[in-house]
Amino acid sequence: MKRENFTLITDFVFQGFSSFCEQQITLFGVFLALYILTLAGNIIIVTIIRIDHHLHTPMYFFLSMLSTSETVYTLIFLPRMLSSLVGMSQPISLAGCATQMFFFVTFGITNCFLLTAMGYDRYVAICNPLRYMVIMNKKLRIQLVLGACNIGLIVAITQVTSVFSLPMQRKNLTEVTEFVFLGFSRFHKHQITLFVVFLILYILTVAGNAIIMTIIRIDHHLHTPMYFFLSMLASSETVYTLVIIPQMLSSLIAQTQPISLAGCTTQMFFFVILAINNCFLLTVMGYDRYVAICNPLRYMLIMSKRVCVQLVCGAFSIGLAMAAVQVTSIFTLPFCHRVVGHFFCDILLVMKLSCINTTINEVINFVVSLFVILVPMGLVFISYVLIIPTVLKIASAEGRKKTFATCASHLTVVIVHYGCASIAYLKPKSENSIEQDLLLSVT
Repeated sequence: MKRENFTLITDFVFQGFSSFCEQQITLFGVFLALYILTLAGNIIIVTIIRIDHHLHTPMYFFLSMLSTSETVYTLIFLPRMLSSLVGMSQPISLAGCATQMFFFVTFGITNCFLLTAMGYDRYVAICNPLRYMVIMNKKLRIQLVLGACNIGLIVAITQVTSVFSLPMQRKNLTEVTEFVFLGFSRFHKHQITLFVVFLILYILTVAGNAIIMTIIRIDHHLHTPMYFFLSMLASSETVYTLVIIPQMLSSLIAQTQPISLAGCTTQMFFFVILAINNCFLLTVMGYDRYVAICNPLRYMLIMSKRVCVQLVCGAFSIGLAMAAVQVTSIFTLPFCHRVVGHFFCDILLVMKLSCINTTINEVINFVVSLFVILVPMGLVFISYVLIIPTVLKIASAEGRKKTFATCASHLTVVIVHYGCASIAYLKPKSENSIEQDLLLSVT
């Protein structure tokens, strides 16, 4: 541990071209001319493509998107740069700097991926000209553009959050390099009993998931979308428990070992990825049940192998993006305390160990929690709202019973998973208690 002194910073001043003092007027004239040419050029490109119907092709669509993005990209910083060259430079506030950086990163990365999409467009046009308009249809073009924007947005959120969650005022703070878990130390007399109970449950969980994956793998009759998603959920759940439970079990029978900052970061990262992945996999399984029950004749056509893989990859990608945002925002904080009131590095409890105000981090965590809990839960709810009337129309009681049975286990897991997650991460801060957090996490 070490102590350092830091100074409060409330705004920034740009050095800019101050080292070229004698050439600033010349630079201003050159950069202004280039800026006007760039701006005018992009506006002309977008306008011509818009009004000329012969240019309503994929190639020119991507070009207009790139021109629009490039226009906004230059508007973010060039006017301020030009004003600084003629002696009108003003300090920029923290909020202003964060906003500028956010849009700069978003559009900078969007441009990179738009250029990639344009490269793919040229590949299809040259190597597969007969199917060009079929492959590069309107839906795919929009998906590629939105994908580029989303990547830029996600990376910008991650980077800007990591930079501006750094404290701007720290005085005599003790830097913590490792954490110790409080775990079940409050239940000292029952630790052996808890160890046995949790070990049995853990073995049953791992064995159950391993059996599910093995049977689905070897039985070709189970190579259907429903069982594919079930095997993915079982795989995710197995790794999810491996991230946390072994360390928890070891702490129940031996003295708790400290965990380094890097170890805690890694554990939280995989915990968040897999937890959110599970949320969206349960949503995908709800959609699968909806298609199977409400549209059975087109089930295998809609839930093709490609769609199934895309849905699973989408669930994992959302988990990865959200984990990057949350973990980055937390581990750029300074920590003054080292005792975590839990048996693993949970987001809220690690955040409590910070030396500074964590309001921004709490807002980020709450928004992410709202998104990854309420959105999947709402989609599952909609699926079952549409499923129930269809099931009730089935003539035979046996048919209705069999159909409901295929949904019962999924619905049970959804209620337990989303219920515990909602209570743990969406409840008011004043209602937090260590005992309750432990119980919810174990459940």
